[in-house]
Amino acid sequence: MNPQNATNQNCSGYDLAAYIDGELLPREELDLEMHLADCDACTKELNEQKKMLCALDFALVEDENEIELPEDFTKVVVANAESKVGGLRCPKERYRTLFVCAALFLLVLLGLRGETGQVFASFGNFLEQVWAVGGFVAHIFYDVGFGATVILRSVCSQFLYLIAFVVFALVGILFSIFALTRVFHKFSRA
Repeated sequence: MNPQNATNQNCSGYDLAAYIDGELLPREELDLEMHLADCDACTKELNEQKKMLCALDFALVEDENEIELPEDFTKVVVANAESKVGGLRCPKERYRTLFVCAALFLLVLLGLRGETGQVFASFGNFLEQVWAVGGFVAHIFYDVGFGATVILRSVCSQFLYLIAFVVFALVGILFSIFALTRVFHKFSRA
């Protein structure tokens, strides 16, 4: 038996990435460091992973020659995208959708066979209930509107005479003021 193979079998329990990230418990970290002192393969693998992380860090550092985008770049792209979406739909799309729905309806009818009459009867009962509730709601709105109209009409008829009197009084006052000013101007010129 090769001692290197025995070492590789023992190496499978160690997580080198967690060690690099500092995520191991202190006891696990100590065990791994003791293992790394004896195992050249794991030490080599650890160094390779560290080199890869350094290369990634170097690649992700911002370059001074990087292209800067304008501040409103996102707004311009979104506006252009939204303005060009309207032409994507096909004019015949609604007809195709209607055709697919009709075909599905016929397939359901074929699948029901003898139960079709019972399904239609249930659907008819459902529509009757919806019609009854809708009629009730419409009747309530009609009654409330009719009642409000009657109340407003009676209230306004009481105030109508008062409003007419005030309007005629104001017109009479304005007319008399106008007539007095004309008379006053006529005498003041003489």
